[in-house]
Amino acid sequence: MEIIFINDGTTDELTLKVINRIRRRHPDIVYVENETGSGSASKPRNQGVRVASTDLITYLDPDNEALGDGYHFLLESFKKNDVDMVVGNIIKEDSYRKNEGKYINILKKANNNKMMVSDPKEFLIRSDLRVQSIQAIIVKKSVILDNDIIMVEGAAGQDTMFYQELVLNSKAILGVNKFIHVYYAAVSGSVTNTVSHKFFEKYYKLETERIPYLEKYGLMDVYLNVRFNPYIRAWYLLRLDRVDEEFRQAAITRFLDIIHLYDKYSPVFEEDIKNRISELEEEVNYKGA
Repeated sequence: MEIIFINDGTTDELTLKVINRIRRRHPDIVYVENETGSGSASKPRNQGVRVASTDLITYLDPDNEALGDGYHFLLESFKKNDVDMVVGNIIKEDSYRKNEGKYINILKKANNNKMMVSDPKEFLIRSDLRVQSIQAIIVKKSVILDNDIIMVEGAAGQDTMFYQELVLNSKAILGVNKFIHVYYAAVSGSVTNTVSHKFFEKYYKLETERIPYLEKYGLMDVYLNVRFNPYIRAWYLLRLDRVDEEFRQAAITRFLDIIHLYDKYSPVFEEDIKNRISELEEEVNYKGA
C-alpha cells in the first residue's frame, strides 16, 4: 500500500503536528504540500493520482473511516477478476441516524441481478446515472490517466461526475457486497453542510463543466429526463431554504444562473419546480447571468 498525503495549504497547527508525527513514524508516506488552499478536494485528488507509483487507486477523505478489511476485500476481488474497477457499499452516519447504503442493490437491479457489469455505459443509463462514493472503490490508475479524467477544481460535488466518468471509461466493473467505509455526513464546516452563496458558486463551477461532460458522452437527454428535476428539488431548493437572510439574494441569483445554463436544451420542469423558479426570479428581480 502506498499512502499519499496532500497538504492543500492548511494553516491548522494541530493538523500539521499530527501529519508530521505520522510521517516520522512512516517515512515511506508520500507527502505533497501546496502553498495555498485550493478550496475543494479536487486539486489534491488530481495531484495524488499523478504522483502515485501504484497501478491501483482509491481515496479516503477526512470525514470517512475505513471499515475493517473492506479495502483488502476490494483488492482481493479485483485480483480475482478481469475488471477495471471494483465498488462496494458505504455507511452514512450523522447526528440523527445511521444508514447502510447498499450500492450493490442499485447495481444488481440495473444489471439483471449480476455483480459483474460488462456494459458500463448502458449500465449507468439503466441505473439512472446513480453514483457511489469514490472512497468505496478501487480503480486502475490507467483508467484515470489514459482518459485524462480530472476533478473540477474549485467546485463542489465534483466526485459524482468523476465516478460517472470512471464507469464510462471502464471496460468492466465488479460490485462487492461489503461495507468499505463510514461517511460522517454532519461535519462542521463541510461545504455540503454549510450553506451560503458560496455553496452555489461552487456548484455553478461544477455545472459549467457538467454540461460539456454530458454532451461528450451523449447523456444530456438522460440527465434531463431522470436526474434534473429531482436534483433541483432535493439538492438545490432544499439548501436555498437553509441560507441565511444576508446571503439569500446572492444564493438565489446563482441558483437561477445554474438553472438557466440548461435553457438551450429546453428542459421540462415539473409544475411545482417551475412555479418555484418563477417565484424566485420575481423575488430577486432576476435579469440573467
